[in-house]
Amino acid sequence: MVSHGSKTLIALLAIRSALVLAFLLLCALFLSWDEATPWWPVATIATNGVCLVILIVLLRREGTPFWSIQRAPFASPLPLGKVTQLLNDRPTESRLVNSAADVLRFAILLLCLGFPAIAFNEFLSQTIPALAQVDTVAPLPIWALVLMLILLPVTQALVEFPWFYGYIYPRLEARLESHGSRRIVASTTALAIVVAGCVLQAVVSPLILSPAYVLWRVIAFVPLFLVIGIVIRLVPRFMPGVNVLHAAMALAVVLEFWSAR
Repeated sequence: MVSHGSKTLIALLAIRSALVLAFLLLCALFLSWDEATPWWPVATIATNGVCLVILIVLLRREGTPFWSIQRAPFASPLPLGKVTQLLNDRPTESRLVNSAADVLRFAILLLCLGFPAIAFNEFLSQTIPALAQVDTVAPLPIWALVLMLILLPVTQALVEFPWFYGYIYPRLEARLESHGSRRIVASTTALAIVVAGCVLQAVVSPLILSPAYVLWRVIAFVPLFLVIGIVIRLVPRFMPGVNVLHAAMALAVVLEFWSAR
């Protein structure tokens, strides 16, 4: 049985997709749908702005500092015996050595988990011929490009993954665990629900009305979002590193739009 609190958290998962879609539909009032679709990064920025306000309000009601979900959203890593110990042990009292060890662990996790997910994504994009006809990048006005350059990387890092993995994921896991689920079961179930919310947004932003494209977005992004959730749950203090990588990915998107001019 899903509690009222869990239903609220699940509703929050869908809010981001609804907001992106609403902003794109607003653009479509003045442009054709094909012309409105490339404005998805601007719609994402607007969505991040609204969600940032929502996050601040929700966290203030809890008495939780905003930066806590940016630094380490879970109070403790998921207990998986030696795996948890290996990833979370601090080798010395030296902050410099511990930071270097964390960078090494983060890089190893990315190579072991992230690379296969990205390779799978690339494999799908090469094996579905219809994707070659889909273009999500188009020339935009210079003011829109400047806005994207300044705000997209920053707001993506501050809001998107903190929304899904920093706020919703730990609270949903706690709700499920409080209703009798074992922690590993609660964590796995919560992650599956959060990944579904992330995939929904990946389909909507950008929303291309092509069955092949939608199918690719669903299949390709599930492994990537699972990897992100696993990394954060195993080592919560890696959340800042994930956010920095997300900002870099957003910057790469902006540069694609600049090159389209």
